[in-house]
Amino acid sequence: MFLLSSTVATSAEKENAPPIDTRTGLQNIDTLQAEFTQTKQIALLRHSVVIAGELYMEKKNGRLAWHVASPIRYSCVITDQSLTQWDIDSNQQVTLSVDRYPWLKVLSQNLKDWFSGNFKNMSSGFTSETAGKNEMLMTPRPDNRIAEYIKSIKFHFADDSSSVSRVIFTEINGDTTDIIFKNIKINQAIPPEKWNVKPN
Repeated sequence: MFLLSSTVATSAEKENAPPIDTRTGLQNIDTLQAEFTQTKQIALLRHSVVIAGELYMEKKNGRLAWHVASPIRYSCVITDQSLTQWDIDSNQQVTLSVDRYPWLKVLSQNLKDWFSGNFKNMSSGFTSETAGKNEMLMTPRPDNRIAEYIKSIKFHFADDSSSVSRVIFTEINGDTTDIIFKNIKINQAIPPEKWNVKPN
């Protein structure tokens, strides 16, 4: 859980805070590449799971690639039309279509918005407030279906406000997912092979 002092903004901060998308300067992100470390804290078991890998996001073509390198090898590529995944244990590639699973399109858009910092798109489904220097706390609105699972999402921004450097998801059940990004590259060409789910 977050400390109260780190998540609750004062009334003055809320009233004076400019629109999120203009303050952070993230609206011009077209492509994103980053290494990540994700820590999943399971509240019930008092246990954490850590994975590491690479993230690639391409706004124009609506693609997001998630390649996990450790502790197991796993890849997932999400587009506006499908989700394709592969893991080293089964060595099988599985594709789910938006036509059969309409929620995939919502998932795809949400993930791209979260990792690229497109808060303008998120404003209809979330309320927001400053949570500290270079930090923003977003809470799902009651009519947002994500509110059934996610209590809040906390974003940390790079010092120059060019990118999201960390995202913390707090779930309704008390679990947290903490994703830290490093070696972030903005608007650089993504190698075509990064969109392959199964390694060559």
